[in-house]
Amino acid sequence: MSELIGVIQQIVQNVIQAMNLTDKATGTVLSIDPLSVQVDMNMPPLPDAAILLTDAVKERVAPVQGGEGGTVMVSEGLKPGDKVLMLRVQRGQQYIILSRISEKTGL
Repeated sequence: MSELIGVIQQIVQNVIQAMNLTDKATGTVLSIDPLSVQVDMNMPPLPDAAILLTDAVKERVAPVQGGEGGTVMVSEGLKPGDKVLMLRVQRGQQYIILSRISEKTGL
């Protein structure tokens, strides 16, 4: 009986891994309007409809209070060539861009 339980547990683990419910991914922003991100060279780029943005990667401008007024850029938005850290959700049907990442450079 314990052998059967072990086999069932292994099958369940394999199914969960195969579903790829969530996973991290990295990509490169190809264009902004419309947003397009290349995740893997073997796949077509992700279209705008499949991408969700967090506030960390959205452009934010705030009004300046006092003085002559105006606005100030609080956070730059994404631009082509940016490397991004993403979370793959809904079995790869959607990706959430969490942040920009920079490649490590030697000192």
